Amino acid sequence: MGKIEHLIVDTAGFINKAPLQDFGTNIYTIKEVVHEVTSKRQKVDLAVLPYTLNVETVFPEHVQFVIDFSKKTGDYPTLSVTDIKVIALAYQIHKEKYGTDGLKTVPEAKSVLLKKPEISDNTIGFYDPDRLCDDVSELEIDEGWITEDNIKDIIKNDQDDTEQEAKVGCITTDYALQNVIKQIGLSIVALDGRVIKEVRTYIRRCYGCFTLTSNMTRMFCPKCGNKSLKRVAVYLDENGKQCIYINGKRPLSTKGKKYSLPKPQGGKHAINPRLVEDQPMPHQRPSRLAKTKTNALDPDYTAGLSPFATKDVYSKSAMLGFKGSVQKQWMKRNPNESNKKCKK
Repeated sequence: MGKIEHLIVDTAGFINKAPLQDFGTNIYTIKEVVHEVTSKRQKVDLAVLPYTLNVETVFPEHVQFVIDFSKKTGDYPTLSVTDIKVIALAYQIHKEKYGTDGLKTVPEAKSVLLKKPEISDNTIGFYDPDRLCDDVSELEIDEGWITEDNIKDIIKNDQDDTEQEAKVGCITTDYALQNVIKQIGLSIVALDGRVIKEVRTYIRRCYGCFTLTSNMTRMFCPKCGNKSLKRVAVYLDENGKQCIYINGKRPLSTKGKKYSLPKPQGGKHAINPRLVEDQPMPHQRPSRLAKTKTNALDPDYTAGLSPFATKDVYSKSAMLGFKGSVQKQWMKRNPNESNKKCKK
């Protein structure tokens, strides 16, 4: 397979130390991807790259396009900000270099047609007790079969078609990111063969009252109001009827159901778990002193490094030691994680 003209790299390309110079001619990424590389060894590898890495800026209109498109495919809740910008960069480069011809603005619904395979007398691989053949050479083999004589030509033709079609590609191992990229019509570069085989469209289904909703941003069921929405794949059958695929082997998440709920707290800086959709949540608005400290055009503004800068020591948040982002124990992903600040 030849090189792709423009290659967009996700974090997995740098973490796995992929030879990107062998996959693409012009290599692009965003600054958020570079910031995700935190290992010391990986940072050293980034400093001595054998190719030129172009760090681009994504336009807001392309980010908004990817957000709207991922909401229609159902992958928006599983995508991070970095993933959305990587897809937007691939769409932006394709739009600048080759236009939007061949790219989709609306994802296509997957249709599944269940047909039984047609078995003829000359089909190899099926056992027919009424017709036994001792010699395979007696069977009539169509031209569509791959043999030892034409396998090299077929591989060469497939590579030529790939080189002609793939102008802009993205290398990543995130399946949700690959699903959106394929739905748009962009190309994916395989890394160790980890590429999705088919595209999917997702919706949410309540496992309590079995209500379906296409709004992937909802946290609570629109009918029963419980936090019991689960993502399921949807497709169309041969009659055009919408069907869903439920993975019965995947257990339901028990997050938040093991420990009792914390005591509700009041006040401006209270952080309580959201239990219902219409629960009033604090706005966390900054105080007047905080607005004065951040407004550089204010006549009383003083730089924070100045010895004459005003220190907030009398407000309620300062007395409580509120630093802006207090994470409660029930908000952590691992409730058994140690609370020690200094770990040996």
